[in-house]
Amino acid sequence: MPKILSGDQVAAYGENGFLFPFDVYGPDAAAQLRDKFEALENAIGDEPQDRYRIKAHLPFPWLCDVVRAPRLLDAVEDLIGPDVLCWGASFFAKKAHDPRYVSWHTDSFFYGFEPADTLTAWLAFNPSTEQSGCVKYIPGSHKFATVHDIMPDADNLLPMAQNAKDVPEEKAVSAVLAPGQVVFHHESVVHGSGPNTADHPRVGLSIHYVAPHVRETRFEGSSAMLLRGEDTCGNWGIDPEPTEDFDPACIQAMHDTRALYLNATANKIDAGGRS
Repeated sequence: MPKILSGDQVAAYGENGFLFPFDVYGPDAAAQLRDKFEALENAIGDEPQDRYRIKAHLPFPWLCDVVRAPRLLDAVEDLIGPDVLCWGASFFAKKAHDPRYVSWHTDSFFYGFEPADTLTAWLAFNPSTEQSGCVKYIPGSHKFATVHDIMPDADNLLPMAQNAKDVPEEKAVSAVLAPGQVVFHHESVVHGSGPNTADHPRVGLSIHYVAPHVRETRFEGSSAMLLRGEDTCGNWGIDPEPTEDFDPACIQAMHDTRALYLNATANKIDAGGRS
């Protein structure tokens, strides 16, 4: 019996590879998150997504609170089971009237997980609409192998410039979200997003959850936060917990992990890997 999702919602996730919208935060709480993000951006004088990727939550207690929000974890538990690890999170932000986009891709291209079963919760900090460049999905595409081309473009927010081939864009579903809502997606579903033509930014935090039996096969040193239940398999080391914003040990762990993923994926591309 699901904790918070309906049986139909769980079935829809399995069939389509994504599920939305799911309310995590109300308008006031979502506005507080947006304020914290803007304060972070002002403090560093740069885009947070340029500095905080793969484990963006680690250096900040307030973001660690987001990834372990009880209502969010109730839904995650319904989709992957009672033992829940968070191994990563990244910001994806577009400023108002921003030409940048995210090419059609699967997250699996960047991962080496066996089984390929990461659940991502994409949390909207402000309105994510067709105009502002919301995430779009190809229903059922997680059930099939996807091949990518590498097509560098300065406006593509994906660092490895992967582009899924032969995407049936006419089938795309737009995950329109209000602030504080989430879209869940499977790592192998084809998705992407267009430019932001709206008068406001579009900020999302992409949070990555797995059950303990999932493991990274390309390198040693994978780590995560155990958020619920037990780590029954020992595939993951333990992430540090921040004691303050910009916690230096957590920043170092974030940088070390990002280097592992970037190097592993670059080696895959060099060897001809495209799926």
